[in-house]
Amino acid sequence: MAVRRVTHRYGSVVDFLEDHQGILGQGALLLPPDAARGELAAELKLDLLIPPLGRLGPIPAQVVNRAADGSVALRIAEWPVAVQARIDELLVAVADLRQWFLDSGQLAVAGQAGSADAARPATAAGAAPQLNTLSGDSQVSDGALSARGFAVPDLSSVAPDLSGDCEPKTLRKILVDLAIEKKTGLLTIQQPGGRTRYGFWSAGGPVGWRTDPLVEGEVMGVLLAKAEQISPDQLRESLKIMQRTGCRQGDAFIEMGAMNFAQLVMVLGKQVEFITQRVLLENDGTWTFHSLNQLPERFLPVPLRAPGLVFRALFQQARGMKGNALFRSLGRYLDQYLLIPQKFANIIPELRFSPAETKLVETIQSGSWRLRELYAVSPMSRAVTAAVMWAMIELNFVSFRATQDESRVFAQLQVIIDRKKAQVYKGNHFDVLEVHWICLTDEVEAAYRRLKEEFEPSRFAPLGATAVTEITRINAQLDESRQVLCDETQRREYRKAVVEQAKILDSASLLGQQGEMAILRHDRRAAVTCYAKATELVPGHPEYRGGLVRARSIGG
Repeated sequence: MAVRRVTHRYGSVVDFLEDHQGILGQGALLLPPDAARGELAAELKLDLLIPPLGRLGPIPAQVVNRAADGSVALRIAEWPVAVQARIDELLVAVADLRQWFLDSGQLAVAGQAGSADAARPATAAGAAPQLNTLSGDSQVSDGALSARGFAVPDLSSVAPDLSGDCEPKTLRKILVDLAIEKKTGLLTIQQPGGRTRYGFWSAGGPVGWRTDPLVEGEVMGVLLAKAEQISPDQLRESLKIMQRTGCRQGDAFIEMGAMNFAQLVMVLGKQVEFITQRVLLENDGTWTFHSLNQLPERFLPVPLRAPGLVFRALFQQARGMKGNALFRSLGRYLDQYLLIPQKFANIIPELRFSPAETKLVETIQSGSWRLRELYAVSPMSRAVTAAVMWAMIELNFVSFRATQDESRVFAQLQVIIDRKKAQVYKGNHFDVLEVHWICLTDEVEAAYRRLKEEFEPSRFAPLGATAVTEITRINAQLDESRQVLCDETQRREYRKAVVEQAKILDSASLLGQQGEMAILRHDRRAAVTCYAKATELVPGHPEYRGGLVRARSIGG
């Protein structure tokens, strides 16, 4: 019986992070020869064992290649939500640790120029090729490459599902629409001069391109040579193997030892991204799209998240606008209320937002905001916020209303109540006031004032008597939490009741170390904060009290 569940073990969390930064993050995984005994099913469930995370899975995966040595290449079309959430938590923790080491002076950022890790030819042990900065065509000294490519189904007698003229805005829209509808099929672009592009779409994103007649500057070998990932001799050798055996260029590189299968998967994905970027710049010709039940062959790369590619290009375009042109273009929306339509909300994850951009989108979704107000609450600068909004408007990801949608406002107010009720009934006083358990009196007071304003009863009156009763209870709990936490003695006693003593002592020690590093940097504010909190946790400790005195004397 074919094996339908496989476990892949990582030696350490570092091994997993390196894999995730490479092909795993692209939706591919190479299992070693001894990963499973017996024949594997075409589709299986994958478990990842990662110290110290433990088991992640099951993850649906497809077998796309079996090598002669017994290794197996898998494709992960989509990560389960629960698995992705745990990976995201790990990445956030890693980022926090890195920032802490940077802030504490224990880690320095390596210089960018003259690094020993500069681009080098791709080998089985080398880094995966980077192709995203390539542009322009190149000529191969051995002459034009033969027109090898993916098989194109004959659809001449079949009416297309969609069609239109080639124009950047139109092409952007069709790529987004195909992603939203998770379409599988063939995108055909007819260009002036007789050139035809065929884009193979799977589950909403491109997985391969073929162009007739062939464009040499888009061929894998030329791209790698242009990026100095292979040598001219390696390129010529791959052409000889292709001519002798009739294989594709990726197979030729593997036969030569210039790359392994995992690197091939990544290179093919970058090639798809590179050609898609070119397609988005097309201004002439026509296009059609035919839906297909399945593609003519199984493609190795995972579907490219085209909306993310389009959004980032538009964002960079907005950032490059001169003077106040960007703000002028958004002027007519300043006093209108923003709304993200549900069909676009479902595709937001594919835009690959930064944490700050994600926070901005969450802000839009969590309240009823005018664009003018959004600038004030955005976690980014006004210019960056404007660029994000311009790109989203160009993609129709945001719509506007002249007046507030009352039903939406009421629903959002109820969400706010439900979130706070969970903190009030399940959390402690620190949770109620939304402050860290290592807090000072002024932080407690600031949080209390903010929350009392947010939960002003008159704001929730339109929801009815039940909501007003809940808000009254929430405000009573806010008052009680403030009374406990604003008094230093009560706060320290309460902290001991809800936080383990060992954790309190360890945190004080860490704060003391951070305070000392801040003193060495002559950073008065950071030093005072660290030593004040260390003293808060362990009052009377001579080292922390002395450190606080020294911190306050900086610049004095």
